[in-house]
Amino acid sequence: MSMTRKTIQATIEKIIAGGVGLARLADGVVAMVPLTLPGERVVLRPRSRKKQFVQAELVEVVTPAAERRVPLCPHFGLCGGCDLQHADYPAQLALKEAILRELLLRSGISGAGEEFSFTVAGAPHESGYRQRIRLQVAPDGRLGFHRPHSHEVVAVAHCPLAAPALNEMMAILRHEEAARRLCDHATAVECILSPAEDRVVLLIHTTRPVRAADRQYATALCATSDKLKGILFSVPGKALGPAITRKSGADDATEPSSFAIRFTLPATLAGRDLHLTVEPGGFSQVNPEQNEAMIATLLAWLDLAGSERVLDLFCGMGNFSLPLALRARSVVGMDLQGAAIRSARRNAELNGLANCRFEKCGAEEGAQKLVTAGEKFDVVLLDPPRAGCREVIPHLATLGASRLVYISCDPATLTRDLGLLVQQGYAIDRMRLVDMFPQTHHLETMVLLRRLA
Repeated sequence: MSMTRKTIQATIEKIIAGGVGLARLADGVVAMVPLTLPGERVVLRPRSRKKQFVQAELVEVVTPAAERRVPLCPHFGLCGGCDLQHADYPAQLALKEAILRELLLRSGISGAGEEFSFTVAGAPHESGYRQRIRLQVAPDGRLGFHRPHSHEVVAVAHCPLAAPALNEMMAILRHEEAARRLCDHATAVECILSPAEDRVVLLIHTTRPVRAADRQYATALCATSDKLKGILFSVPGKALGPAITRKSGADDATEPSSFAIRFTLPATLAGRDLHLTVEPGGFSQVNPEQNEAMIATLLAWLDLAGSERVLDLFCGMGNFSLPLALRARSVVGMDLQGAAIRSARRNAELNGLANCRFEKCGAEEGAQKLVTAGEKFDVVLLDPPRAGCREVIPHLATLGASRLVYISCDPATLTRDLGLLVQQGYAIDRMRLVDMFPQTHHLETMVLLRRLA
């Protein structure tokens, strides 16, 4: 329901999940105001009324918080990618800690009282950390990101969160005629850094089948920079391809599997270097430093003795499975995405790890199969998508795991699932908030749980 456009003054009480400020208006109605900080006196304009609150826009900050700063990016507030750049970095960490703590308290999970504690792992770098970005293509060919809660594209020439090689590629995409031609029939362009090579793969999402002219433009674009490893097309309803490199030429194509994104986990994590690959379009963490921090935490928490059987129910390309395999007796990994399982098997072979088994299977179906087969595990790792994994939880106790590690990218579904795990006889042992995405409200949480005797 639309509302009047009059402005109102209010004080921001806190920042809630989603990164928006909460204020209470004179009539007691709750207003959600983006781009604000706790304690600030602001002028807001109501935009729409929902069932229990009002959505508002920020008009002016009358009394700014001490933690407010000038944002890193001139597009902040217009582009929907970031929502916390107006807070200095220590304040961002404090806000995320408060959001997670409030959700834990509201969930009623045993042990999550005032004394409940967890550690916070800030990022080593608050900018330049993203190894992958997805540029939207506007109808007029401009490249950028969506406005908040909109499909309108804000043209962006440089993203402070992107790795330097990705910003170099953005400049090439903006200035090269071949790139503009390729974008004429594209909805999005993913720029993916292969860290081990410091080269970029472009994944172009097209609206129609790839034609001879598209191949020619792709070949021409590949010739513009040594930083460009190649170009891969994604056509709706078809397998990825063709894959074009400088060497393949317009009349030929390379196998998409040869476009693997390559990175290395250092020996300081698990005792020796692990060389990992993932196919373009497959999932990998966008912040490599924080990914390594999570792996280090996982290995330290579990302190495996070498006799354990480990189950990784959302294994992806083996990011956690393979470091665990260096310390465990055996690891079983499952994932619904075929490309992820192909990558996991390839990575195990690449690193000479024979104690891993990877299966293409959904988590619930996989857990049920293992229960039926009578298999038992000492440790289960859960790293589900944003929706969580409540459907898997009833099977975990039967699998015999005395310890669980839950890695979550959504604190709301995390707290829901933690409540279910507590009902199944598990207790929270340790928790860590990992700031995987500085400048945004998103946060990653790691939880170690132990089964009560």
